[in-house]
Formats: sequence, structure tokens, C-alpha cells
Amino acid sequence: MTTLGLIDPDRLALFRYSIVTWIDKDGFPFSVATDFILSENGEILLKKPSVPATMTGGRVGVLFNHITGIPTGGYTDRRYMLVWGTVSEDKGFLKLRPEEVSEWDEKILPFDKLCAAAVPQGKRYIESIQPSIDA
Repeated sequence: MTTLGLIDPDRLALFRYSIVTWIDKDGFPFSVATDFILSENGEILLKKPSVPATMTGGRVGVLFNHITGIPTGGYTDRRYMLVWGTVSEDKGFLKLRPEEVSEWDEKILPFDKLCAAAVPQGKRYIESIQPSIDA
């Protein structure tokens, strides 16, 4: 496992790029695609984006995803890993320090089962906000 034991490096190696999202200095969300590498000691190093970025030290979301289109329509081989954490400059890269991770791989949990599993969570969410909707 990598930093904090949250991420399986073998699973992370299945992805080719990442999308980094953060809140900029004006309070707006900003996202940019970038490459990444896994260091020998399991650190996630993001290639610094070519756009000026003010994300260092702040909280970021990093999405690693993969999807394969089917020529006749639809998709297969869908999976993602979403990592929340902070980044710091490290020898020309941004070192990601993971704090939370969520992931899905349809080879492990088919899409229909993912949707069925999400129903109770969605129901609890709607019930929690219902009073504000009724107001």
C-alpha cells in the first residue's frame, strides 16, 4: 500500500493519467488533467500542470479513471479511484498525500449492483434534506 496504507499501488498502476481538482484563490473549482508516476517507495507524484496552479498545501481531489468504448455503442472496463488529500512540491512534481479514497471497478462490482448498493445511501440523503425542501 502507498502513503497511509490507503491505496493499492497495483490498482493505481491500472490508470494512465489523473485529473486534479481544487478550489482556486477566487473560490472557484478548477480541474486539469496531468500524468503521474508511482515512486519506488509508493509515493504518488503528479506532473505539475502547465497552467499556473495555486493548489500547493490546499486540499485537492485527484481522479484516476478508465473507460473503454465499445464500437457498437456503450462502454466496458469502467473503473475509477478518487483520492482526496494535499499536495506539496517535490523535485518538479506535486507529491500527493492521500487522506481519503473511494473507488469502483465494474469487474469487481458490476454497474447494476453499484446502483443497487447506492439506493439506501441516496434514500438517507433525501430523508436528511427533506425538511429543507419542505420549508
